[in-house]
Amino acid sequence: MYTFRPVAVDEAGISQCAALLKIVFPQTDILNEAYLKWEYADNPEGNIVGFNAFEGDEMAAHYVTQPVVANLFGKKTKGLLSLNTATHPNHQGKKLFTTLADMTYKFAAENVYEFVFGVANANSTPGFLNKLGFQHVAPLQAKVGVGKIKLSSTEMQYGFERLWTTELLEWRLKNPFHHYEISGNNIFAPSGKYGIKAFMGDFQTDLISRFNSHRISSLNPMKLWMGIDPAINWKSSLYYDIPQKMRPSPLNLIFKDLTGSNRTINANAVKFRAIDFDAY
Repeated sequence: MYTFRPVAVDEAGISQCAALLKIVFPQTDILNEAYLKWEYADNPEGNIVGFNAFEGDEMAAHYVTQPVVANLFGKKTKGLLSLNTATHPNHQGKKLFTTLADMTYKFAAENVYEFVFGVANANSTPGFLNKLGFQHVAPLQAKVGVGKIKLSSTEMQYGFERLWTTELLEWRLKNPFHHYEISGNNIFAPSGKYGIKAFMGDFQTDLISRFNSHRISSLNPMKLWMGIDPAINWKSSLYYDIPQKMRPSPLNLIFKDLTGSNRTINANAVKFRAIDFDAY
């Protein structure tokens, strides 16, 4: 018999979550207490929203979403980014993930969160689509190249775009496992590949002018861009698609409306960048 509780973000609660994540993902050292405190409890938009499943004192499964604000159909809207999910090997096959997700989305809808979105890999995408009713918006593009990323001459009206403030960027740049760099109005992160920086996003000067400690005078010429943005004119840029066989896994942007109106978003009006989720 399982019991279900909201995820606690105090020291004991985070420690319990980190212990389960270490069992399920032993190959990564990122999902520890310091990272989870930053990700779960320090976000200026509020603590994570999610539930844990227990059998006795053992945490059997875990699912969390992170509060965000986005421009959705021209309106500033509260939503959630789907984050970590884990099921203990002793409790797999019990439909705990879908149970926790349904509980999370019900709670979120009752607390004025209008949507949830996420980035799913090839293995997890079918579960989100078929079991949880998410929309498959589009695969993320992945390109590598040099020089500036050029926009088309016409101004794009986005139907979905995550919104950032200086306060939110300050928190984002405090990720304890990544060192970010700022060149001009652009934020970059290590890509994990020698000589290549990951392009996180471009921002107005007034949003990033205070982060002088991250500024650099020069930047590696090779850059990785990942996301969705129909306003970019790739034909006049020196960036090229990374072949699928060279990517760890295809990544897909997924979206779920929580208002009961079954709203969907159009991939041709989405601005989505690496900074908008937890890749770096």
